[in-house]
Amino acid sequence: MGEVRISPQDSEVDVSLGDEVVVPLPENRTTGYRWSVRRANGLEVTSSEYEAGQPVLPGTGGTRTLRVRPTAAGQGLLELELKRPWADDVADRFSLRVTVTAGS
Repeated sequence: MGEVRISPQDSEVDVSLGDEVVVPLPENRTTGYRWSVRRANGLEVTSSEYEAGQPVLPGTGGTRTLRVRPTAAGQGLLELELKRPWADDVADRFSLRVTVTAGS
């Protein structure tokens, strides 16, 4: 059981059951846009935290870090949207296919 870090450019990852996948994505809270989970098939989102960029100045973006764990061996899918909670427009999307093995 370990931690698997991916980059925002990754679209697929192979993990073992029990691993935690760490997904860091750029986010600028001052715009009102936030990453939100659209779908997490076969995955449990265990946390979603925002860390402001340094130095902390008005308009400076930061990083949203989501942590997910597979719920069973097989295929999982995480789909995220960058949008304002009160609006329908989507500024960006992120999708990650997760292949989960039973472990070693």
